Amino acid sequence: MWNVLASQADVDHLMLVYRRFHDSCLKEMALQTRKFVDEQRSMNFDNRTFVRMLFQNQFSDASTIEILFEDVVDFNWVQDEKNSDITASMLFEAVCYWQDETLYWAEDLDWSSDSEDRNDYRWIAAKQGRWRAVEYALGPDTRLSQPTNS
Repeated sequence: MWNVLASQADVDHLMLVYRRFHDSCLKEMALQTRKFVDEQRSMNFDNRTFVRMLFQNQFSDASTIEILFEDVVDFNWVQDEKNSDITASMLFEAVCYWQDETLYWAEDLDWSSDSEDRNDYRWIAAKQGRWRAVEYALGPDTRLSQPTNS
């Protein structure tokens, strides 16, 4: 069952249930742009971007959740390939809030959409969002999409 993130109260409930993403990791992410070529080779544009994120944590309650961000307006992904500290990708406490009719999620509690260093972190902004607990989704198996064998 999906839980809609239509208000700050909805977001606050997610943050309470998922313990502000403490001791969590972003395991998977899938992006769909809604642009496609149909069977007649015509280009189609819906201009709605969706991002699905699957998080896992070390707690027994709600150990895995999926968040679907709809109508994504901005998205920032940073990956420090030189960083050998594997704990750097673990989430200690995330932030999620509504501002100016936009839902924001970022990997650091001190992150702000107005901050000069905001692009030093992974974050997403969307017009809609929803989340659900995912049963039996711990472990290394791919859940959102299958990797290519190249």
